[in-house]
Amino acid sequence: MKRSIIKVDEEKCTGCGHCIPGCPEGALQIIDGKARLVSDLFCDGLGACIKECPFGAMTVEEREAEEYDEYKVMENVIQGGPNVIKAHLKHLKDHNQVEFLNQAINFLKEKDMDIPEYEEKQPKLACGCPGTMTKTIERKTDHEISNVKLSSELNNWPIQLQLLNSNAPYLKNANLVIAADCTPFAYANFHQRFLKDKVLIMFCP
Repeated sequence: MKRSIIKVDEEKCTGCGHCIPGCPEGALQIIDGKARLVSDLFCDGLGACIKECPFGAMTVEEREAEEYDEYKVMENVIQGGPNVIKAHLKHLKDHNQVEFLNQAINFLKEKDMDIPEYEEKQPKLACGCPGTMTKTIERKTDHEISNVKLSSELNNWPIQLQLLNSNAPYLKNANLVIAADCTPFAYANFHQRFLKDKVLIMFCP
C-alpha cells in the first residue's frame, strides 16, 4: 500500500543517534554510522523523529510500504520497558491517532501490563476562569499609620457599563478609564493613580 513513511538522507545523516529516542516504535537503528529505517512495518509515518534530527536528514515521503501494524509495533515497544511504552502512547496521543492509541492500550490490557500515565496532568481550576483560583496574598505589614485623608477622584455616576447613558454629557471628549469591577479593591491607589480628570467605566470582563 502507498502511505507516508520516513526517509533518511544518508548524505546529511552523521549517525549522531538523536533520532533514535524520537522513535519509540523501534523503526530506526544506527547501522554502519547512519540512521536506517529497519522496518516499514514499525514506522507510523507521523515524523516524530524529524524534529530530533539536528541536520535535517529526516523527511516524510509517500511510497509503497508495508502497512503499519500497531500490535506488532507494541511487541517491539514493550521490550524497551515502561518509559518507552509511555513515550509511544504519548506520541500517538499527541498526533491524535485515536485508533492506534486504543489498539496499543488494548494490547497492554491483553498482556495484563500496566498502562503508564502518558497524558500531562493540568492543574484543576474551580471553574473555567483562572481568577477563581483560591490563593492567599502575603505581603509585609506596614505598621505606620497615615493621617492623610484621601479624597475620591470619581467624576461620574453611574459607572457600570450596562447602566451608562451613551448620551451623557460627561462622556463628550472625555478621557476614559475602563476597568474591571474588581480593580479598585486590588489596586490600593486606584483613585489617585488612574481616575483624576477621567471618566470611569466598569464591567466584569
